[in-house]
Amino acid sequence: MLVVRLCGDAVPKSWNRWGRPLSDDSHRIWAFPLPAMMDLADLVGALVLETPAELRSTCLAVWIDPDFDGRLPLSVLDELEPLSVLHTRLHEPWIMGPLGHLVKTSFQPVVTLRGKGALVGYQMPCHLEHPERGSLAGGSFYALARDARRLEEVDQACQISALLRKSESLPTGVPAFVSALPQSLMWGDLRRHPSYTCLDRMGLDPRDIIIEVVQRGQVDDVPALVRRCQDLRAMGFRIALADFGAGLGQVGLLSGMEPEFIRFDTGLIREAQATVAGATLLEGLVAMARRLGASSIADGLDGEDELAICREIGIDCGQGGLIAPVSPVPLAPAPLPYPASVRD
Repeated sequence: MLVVRLCGDAVPKSWNRWGRPLSDDSHRIWAFPLPAMMDLADLVGALVLETPAELRSTCLAVWIDPDFDGRLPLSVLDELEPLSVLHTRLHEPWIMGPLGHLVKTSFQPVVTLRGKGALVGYQMPCHLEHPERGSLAGGSFYALARDARRLEEVDQACQISALLRKSESLPTGVPAFVSALPQSLMWGDLRRHPSYTCLDRMGLDPRDIIIEVVQRGQVDDVPALVRRCQDLRAMGFRIALADFGAGLGQVGLLSGMEPEFIRFDTGLIREAQATVAGATLLEGLVAMARRLGASSIADGLDGEDELAICREIGIDCGQGGLIAPVSPVPLAPAPLPYPASVRD
């Protein structure tokens, strides 16, 4: 028996096809017996298809004993999950198990934009090998993990994979940019965090690891995140702030976190190429970062036009196809073309 608590007053009309309210006095609690020739995943899938999207995350569902008598024990309160979460977990059951073997980590060099480009380190992007659909890029598998409420577990698996690849493929002294979600950094005592307690076993020096805080959604508690970054820095790590300029109010994060690196959102680079206003805005952000002691990084440098605008604005570092593609092994960066004034 699937029991669903409706949050709101509007009952989806199709619910009457599958179930009934538990009480004539209230339409908030519904019971859905498992139809013949259907399993729980089928039933939840049918309800999700016929329930408006805005209700799927607010309707709380739980599977209870088939001989349910209409009285809900208090113990089920701990098992309630949004209908959308239950749907994801039932249709993607692998995401509830071990994830490390499904995470694959690649390399892309970050270089200075002065001269031919000196190596700064390697960003360590991750993707996930879906058991049935093949490779899922970061945005896709993070969205899936969020739908299943496994975001922190996926993020930790990605961090551990990146650290392992760093220990296997990059020598001491070559830094690695390792992404971390703010939610992951809120995990208990960072000195016991699963992603960071493995450094000694891997023979890694925290000074070679740059924790890159990735903003996939609103940062709810900026002061707490700032404190966690201070803790990481005390442990020997450096801090980078990714996706800067993506519209999440990062100026407060920038001044509080005092990161050593700031990665600008690719949209800012494109806008700087397209308009004078965009270039002026990016130039101001680069100057602010420099005043705060942070080196700026431009992502997505795929051609000389992007490189030229970044050099003109004063961005310190960059990465992209012009330098080297994302690769399963660390490639040496290609020398950057000199500006015309230098060539002449």
